[in-house]
Order: sequence, then structure tokens, then C-alpha cells
Amino acid sequence: MLSAGTRIGPYNVQKWIREGFCGQSYSGEASSGEEKGQLKYLKLFHRELSEKEGFTDYFSQECRAIQQIEGRGVWPMLASGTLKWKHWISFAWFDGKIVQVPTPSQSEDKEFEEVALRSLADWLAHDSNRIGPEELKSIIIDMHCGLNRAHASGVIHGNLKPSNILLKEKEDGDFVAWISEFALAKLCCFQPLGDDIKNVTAFSSQSLQYQDSLNESQAYRPPDTNLLEIPEESWDLVAMGSLAQSIIQKSEKPSDEWLAWQVWAGKAVNRDFFTVAQSMEAIPGVEDLSVYGMVSEKKNGVNSLTNEEVKKQREWEWEREQKVKSSTFRRNMTGLAGSLCLLIFLFSKIYLYLNPSPWVEYSMEGASDRYQLGFGIWSGKAWGILPAVYDDNGEGGQDVAGEWEKVDGNFRLNFRKFKKVDEDESGKKLWQYIGKGATRPDDYYAWSDHLFFDRSKRELLFVKRVYDEDVFLPGQRGQEPLRLFPEVRMRRSAGEIKKAELVFTQTDKAGPSWSLFLGVGFLLACSMYHRILVSIPKDPAGKD
Repeated sequence: MLSAGTRIGPYNVQKWIREGFCGQSYSGEASSGEEKGQLKYLKLFHRELSEKEGFTDYFSQECRAIQQIEGRGVWPMLASGTLKWKHWISFAWFDGKIVQVPTPSQSEDKEFEEVALRSLADWLAHDSNRIGPEELKSIIIDMHCGLNRAHASGVIHGNLKPSNILLKEKEDGDFVAWISEFALAKLCCFQPLGDDIKNVTAFSSQSLQYQDSLNESQAYRPPDTNLLEIPEESWDLVAMGSLAQSIIQKSEKPSDEWLAWQVWAGKAVNRDFFTVAQSMEAIPGVEDLSVYGMVSEKKNGVNSLTNEEVKKQREWEWEREQKVKSSTFRRNMTGLAGSLCLLIFLFSKIYLYLNPSPWVEYSMEGASDRYQLGFGIWSGKAWGILPAVYDDNGEGGQDVAGEWEKVDGNFRLNFRKFKKVDEDESGKKLWQYIGKGATRPDDYYAWSDHLFFDRSKRELLFVKRVYDEDVFLPGQRGQEPLRLFPEVRMRRSAGEIKKAELVFTQTDKAGPSWSLFLGVGFLLACSMYHRILVSIPKDPAGKD
């Protein structure tokens, strides 16, 4: 028994509740996160079980499966964890209904105490006559919905009894029920690999609470089962029948009101039902199973499936579900990949129609100038060649980085180059100019090249170069090579210097569009998986 304040995972123990077949129960308070201060129900497994070799891995695997179960009729597991020998599970705390009940006393003056009616066991102990046929119907239907979800996921409760059924009375007097502590009985049946089941003994405690819990568990199981046996689906159906019989026995209502329920409970206890759907369909007053998310297993109004046929049906349904999930996932993923590839192809075509190819070199034969424009919609990075006129050594040809932007339908490439430092005159070293605020605009050569993009020919036409306030245009004088002349000089040359075109062509020619090929390929694969999905039969006979 843990004392108050002991830490279990992210919870602090408040008080001991009881010891049962599946472990010790505590109330605890969350100590961190958004749930800090909230009350929780904690389940701590027996130390003898927790210290068995391989139990930790088995515990983690089973808890992942249990945590997937949620919905109507299920009181879900919130979290689980391991700390040394402590293997714990947490649930939300259920307050229940607080009532005043008389204390056992021999005196005429009755004294009362407050009792919380949380579980079916509490209601049967203090207000058993409150549950009539209609209330039982609501409770049993909720339990069937919860078990149907669990069994569909391969999770068996295995320990259904009144203390594991939480009940809430609604304002209209009806009840809502939840099944708690799913699959804990299976965890308690764990045995290490290699152990002979014949030589293994079950955990046993001298605690009276443990013995009472053990006897209660055995009372709601099939008589031919034992503690170390892995629970089966039929156990839960038998337990529901036994629970209904217990409610009927404790009720003070006339027996004729319970006739239909006695028949149903007798069939459940005698294992006449092989599945939750069969049991649900036999509940008095239940007709359409689709309302509860179940499918009828009757043929011509009669339960004609044997236990073996039900198992084969379940195996086929599981295999079909796996095929459907696999084909659906592959169809969706290939469809998504194909759509993305085609979207990329379409976007690239639109982009390349309006802009030069990103990071592709544009050059002109006989000239050292080169240009590259980075990807961008309205602006981006650029790369060019340093003109000799802006080189302190008069050589030029070095790479220079800059930025481009669209201005008046042209691409304006802005470059700058740090001027050579005269250390004798300034008294500064080059490294002293490095840093925020250490330089001025006068310390740089700054120029802009304006280029026009010809979409039809995929070429860049040089328009002008701007340096400070001077504008340079491409021109040619006589038979001299093409070069840049000041705009003013060209106007004053009286036609001696004629305008010329500097055309920069794309060095690398466009290759095949792989995004188009990949997109078409993925969509073909998507179509193939869709055909596979459609062809999966909906019944074992192979009919759609």
C-alpha cells in the first residue's frame, strides 16, 4: 500500500481506495500540465506481476491497444507508465451521485452517512430497486456498444462485474453506463515465455478486499474457466447475462416485468450468443442494430451462424479491413504525390513563362558578362560578373552577388563592390570596415543592370546600366566591338555611335520535365490501387 503523497508517474497519490483482482486502486492528483490539480483514478498492478520477466514490454503493447478504444459505453484509459516495479494506469475520476444512507444501528434514532453511487455495485447495494426494465435496457445497450468497439479491436474485457460498470443517472431518470478497466484481466494472466502453465500458480493476496474481488470476478465468469486463462469474447457475453440476473434478483419489482429479460439473460449465460451483435439483437425492444453502429448477423430472422462460422466471419472481416486500409492508404498517398507533382509542373510552367529559369546562366559569346537570377516572384537573389571599370585593379571578371527586382516590366539587378581601402590615407585596416555601421555608401561601387526577358526566345536583352546618376547604353562605333557608352555621349555623337543589342542566351537548354512524368506515374498507380479497392468483395462469397 502506497502512502499519501507518493508519486506515480505525473500523479501524486491522495488516498487508498481498495485492492482488487487486477491490482491496487488509488485516488491521485495530477501534478503538472493542463490537468494539474485534477483528480484521477489510478490502478497499480501487483508487484509480483510487475517483476515478471518481459511484463514491461507486454504491458506497454497492451496499453497502446487499450488506449485506442473510446466511444459510447467505454470509460477510456487516459495514460499508462512504468517506474521500476510500478506499472500504473490512469482514468478520469468519476464523481457519481451523492446520497444519504442510514448507518447500521440498533438504536431507534437513525443516523445517516454520505455515500457516492458510482458503480453498478454501489447502486445494487444502496438503491437496487431504482433499476427497472427500462433502466436495465439503457445500461445493457451502452455496455454492448462499448464491448462491440473493444471486440472489433481485438480487446476483451474478461472481468465484467458490477464494480467495473460506472452508472450516471440522467435528469430524465434514465441511466448512462460505461465499462471501465478494459483488458486488465488479460494483463494479470501474463506468463513469461517458456513457463509451463501447469506449474504456474496465480497471484494470491491475504487481503479480504482482494479475496472478495476475486470471488466477485469468478461469479461473473463461465464456470469452467480459471484465473490464468486468457479471456475470450464469450466471457463478456456471459458476464452481461449474469449482471442482468443479479439486477433482476435484487429488484423488488413484479417478476412478470422481467420475463423478457430473464429469457435474454438465460441465453447469454448459456452461451447462446457468439457475438455482441447477436446478443444485442436479442435484447427486448431492440430492432435496428444500425442505430448503434452494428450489423445484423441473422439470416431470415434466425441466428444461423455457428461459433466456428462466426470465427471465420471475423477472420475474413479482419483480413478485408486490412486490405481496404492498405489499398486506401496507397491510393490516397499516390494520388496526393501525383497531384503535387502535377501542381509543381503547372507552377513551373507558369513561372518559366514569366521569368528566366532560376539559377541558370545566361551569357553572350565573346563577352565576359554572365547573369543568373534566383527564384522569386517579385524579387530574389542575383549573380553577375564585376565590370573592369569597377575593379580597382582594372581587371574585372570576378563573381559578384546581388539582388533582382521587377521594375517597369524589366529585371533590375542591383550589385555593389567594396572599394579598395587606402590604408596609408585613412589609417584604417580592411577588417576595421567589417561590421554593422562600420561602412558608408561611399565605400562601395553600386550599379544596376536592367534586363528585359524575351519569353519567346528565352533570352535576356541588356537595356541599360545605371551607376550613381549616369546611364550607360549598349552601342557600337564603326567596326569596334560592342560596349557600353554613356547615354549623353551617344546623343552627342551625331549617329557615330549606334545603338546595339546585347543578347544573353540560356547556357543550359531545358531538359525533360520529370515532375510531369512522376505525376502521371503516381496517378496511374493511384488508379491501379483504386481498382484493387473497388474489387475487394464485401462478403465472404465474393459478391459486392
